Order: sequence, then C-alpha cells, then structure tokens
Amino acid sequence: MRKTARIPAVRGTGPRVALAAVALAGLTAFVVPGAAQAADAADSRGTAGAAAPLFPADGNLYAYQYVGFAGGHCAWAGDDADWSSCAPHGNMRNLANSLANRGFPGAYEDVLVYWDDANDAGGWDGARACLQNGWADGHLYQYEFPANGAGGGEKMHNNISAHRWVHSCTEDPM
Repeated sequence: MRKTARIPAVRGTGPRVALAAVALAGLTAFVVPGAAQAADAADSRGTAGAAAPLFPADGNLYAYQYVGFAGGHCAWAGDDADWSSCAPHGNMRNLANSLANRGFPGAYEDVLVYWDDANDAGGWDGARACLQNGWADGHLYQYEFPANGAGGGEKMHNNISAHRWVHSCTEDPM
C-alpha cells in the first residue's frame, strides 16, 4: 500500500529517537521559562521557541545504508545522476535505507530522488519522489515511488540511484 500522506519532519526507528525527543522536550521545559510555546522536538526545521533541530541544516542531502541513519553514508551539496560513486561511503546506488534533507531553506531547498533500473549509467529518468527541506526518515521501507515513471510503485529502500535539488516540490511530498 502506497503512503501518500505527509509525514512528520523527522522519523526514526527504535527507542533512541523516542528517548532523544523526550530528552529534548524535557530540556526545553527548563530552558524556556513560562513554557508559553510548546517545543516540538520532532520539528527538524527549528522554529522559534522549539527545541534544537535533530538534523540541523548544513546544505547537504544524506543517504545512509541502514535504517535508523546508521552504517555507511554519503552526503551531497549538489545534484548527482549516479549514486555509484559518492563520499565518504563510495557507493550508495540502490543501497539507501535512510534519508535526511539538511539543505538550507530558500531556493533549491527540496530534493527529488529517482528510481532507476540500473541498466544504464544512471540519471533522472525513472520515477521520482520529493523530499521537502528538513525532511528525514530512518526507515524508507514504508514508502513507494509514485506512479510517475519507470519504477513507480517500487519500494524506496534500496532503490534510489540519483537525486536533483529543486526549487520546490511539484510532486506530492513524502
């Protein structure tokens, strides 16, 4: 079943993320006197009065080999039509299980990730999904590519081969 609803800005797996959220919420209660505004520890964009973002903006898209933002990873500040070579991991083509868009808010803040059949040199020609600025998820198995090209309906985990930064999501955002 394809998920089409918007998801929270930061999601992870396991008790670590839950404990971090509780800890950040608890610290905010002591740091912000009066608690006039409730802190939302899950908001990775960091709004006024909120706890510090769990994934602060640094201008990069991150892909991790394992769920929960673990294992080898790669980071990109620009577009990449073929994830078979990236730094520091070396290869993330069809290996990503976690993603984090830590781009800076403003122009070209969202990212399109692409499915590809791996029978060519990569590119931006398959189904695509849009990751909004500040979006992160530690378990991509729950998402499928939309039906907007070859690979539509395929699970996203272990199926992303390229990405491109865009000004805004024209696809349904994840």
